[in-house]
Amino acid sequence: MQLIDLSQRLADGALAYPGDESGIAIDRLEYDVPGMTVSRLSVFDPHCGTHFDAPLHFDPQGCDIADTPLRFPEITLICTSGSTLDAALLDGTDAVAGKAVLFSTGWEQRAGTREYYAGFPVLTEALADRLVAGRVALVGFDSPSVDCTTGDFLVHRKLLSAGIPILEGLANLSELKRSIDRGANVRLAAFPLRIRGLEGSPVRAVAIVE
Repeated sequence: MQLIDLSQRLADGALAYPGDESGIAIDRLEYDVPGMTVSRLSVFDPHCGTHFDAPLHFDPQGCDIADTPLRFPEITLICTSGSTLDAALLDGTDAVAGKAVLFSTGWEQRAGTREYYAGFPVLTEALADRLVAGRVALVGFDSPSVDCTTGDFLVHRKLLSAGIPILEGLANLSELKRSIDRGANVRLAAFPLRIRGLEGSPVRAVAIVE
């Protein structure tokens, strides 16, 4: 078994969507105990880095991250260089029901920079409709958002209202592709923090190659 880390590395001051401010601030607390380190997150943006969007994010009646069902789905990886991802990308793929469908565009190479949050690829509504119709378990992407920064976030609304969580800000998808190209069976583990009332959470996303 091999583990492939699909998560961005975060640090104090790491940028969060839409890229104009920090999403993480780490404060060190002082105690008179030799050798002890204690930290506190004074800023914690649940949509920072590689993160999980629960249905509550755009569906007031949807479940939060604490109640989103845990899944360990097989991965279908779709690679493209397009700036707009359309429904035709699913043509020729095997059945996607119950799978985590991940999209790799190479955008992850900009992670950690302000450029990461400008002009990134997005999914079309038509693609979202096909993913819903295909009854996927989860949709993942290597950009900061499946929707552009303006508009009504219709892709989010379509997926989340159908109970399909979204995993944004993925990394290391090129390494994942090499394993899939070798014919390996790969599953996704990406579990959010169990915090009631929260609509999103950073995750440690990992591909398990069997």
